[in-house]
Amino acid sequence: MKEHIPQINNEYLKEKRKKQLLKRRRRQRNVMIALVLLVVLIVLYMFTPISKISSATVEGNHNVSKEEVIKKLNISQQPRIYAYNSGKAKERIEQNDLIQSVHIKKGLFNSLTVEVNEYDIVGVTSEKGKNVPVLETGKVLSDFKGDIPNEAPYLTGFKSSEKRKIVQTLSEMDSKIRGQISEIVYAPQKDQSQLIQLFMRDGIEVLGNMNSINQKLKYYPSMSRALDKDETGHLKESGFIDLSVGATFIPYNNVKDGQNNSASSQDVQKSSASTNEAKEALQSALNKIKEKDK
Repeated sequence: MKEHIPQINNEYLKEKRKKQLLKRRRRQRNVMIALVLLVVLIVLYMFTPISKISSATVEGNHNVSKEEVIKKLNISQQPRIYAYNSGKAKERIEQNDLIQSVHIKKGLFNSLTVEVNEYDIVGVTSEKGKNVPVLETGKVLSDFKGDIPNEAPYLTGFKSSEKRKIVQTLSEMDSKIRGQISEIVYAPQKDQSQLIQLFMRDGIEVLGNMNSINQKLKYYPSMSRALDKDETGHLKESGFIDLSVGATFIPYNNVKDGQNNSASSQDVQKSSASTNEAKEALQSALNKIKEKDK
């Protein structure tokens, strides 16, 4: 018997090949159109104002002005963003002693974002009759022309080695605590070469040691709140907090009378009931420091 061979419909095959060819040509045409559009977009981007740097955003600056940073970018002539040398701009900006590091990010089209990391201003000192800031690095900015932050404490009486030490202490201190200090005076005694006086912004005086003041001053907000004050915020019983050795509150009357006893452990008991309550709260705060010292 002869095998039955199915007849192939030539018209069907021709039609199928024709559709495949049209599909291939359509795909090729779409690819060509996409390539042409891409080239056009690249040309437009490279040779029209869309690629010229038109704006810059500065972030993280506090003591360095935005205008000063943007000036160092050298973008007034609107250079092309794809050819812009951000590395050179970074070097120019970091020449400012206040700036620790800079990161420049290029936007998708024509903008720059500059992220600035500044050194902290931890103090203020006097040079040639002018107040100038002291950085956390210990560098004194003698030619500083900006506004010195109000929260930076004024440093008085510190020489080179002592100044380095107090700057190190201030740089390690919590910024909120540091901001409560108005002035720090170097006041060494015969038996205490590291003694300092701190005049706080709430009017309270604190005596401390440079080696331990950072740790002890963490509790200052609690100590200040615990002291009994009048309606104006002044202490009802004038005195100072002595953190130089241990932690005590000493009324100025004791010092005038030649005494040096802790009002937190003895003289506090002689006051009125309301004063006693406040000073007991102070003693609680001071005891926390004493426990830390053990």
